[in-house]
Amino acid sequence: MIYMIEAKIDYNLIDQEALPAILEAEWKISDELHASGRMLGIWRKANAKGVVAIWNMPDHDAVSDQIRAMPLYPYFSEVAVTPLVAHPRFPQYCEPPQDAD
Repeated sequence: MIYMIEAKIDYNLIDQEALPAILEAEWKISDELHASGRMLGIWRKANAKGVVAIWNMPDHDAVSDQIRAMPLYPYFSEVAVTPLVAHPRFPQYCEPPQDAD
């Protein structure tokens, strides 16, 4: 199932000396999610107060578990998870991209 994840991140709560390591760990997991097809895309909000991501996960529990596993999770001030269903005109947008081999 496809999910839209919106998270606000309170960077003021993060020890600035620890921030580079936390970001590196976050990006590593994000790269793994993308490579496995579980993250279809991610965007930074223009106001720099968070992110929006589209995940392809088997169920709600998997989404919840993955959110809590993210290194930045302790600094999320808000999280919204919205399951998405296909639009009748563009159903392909609710399908993971196929590898072009």
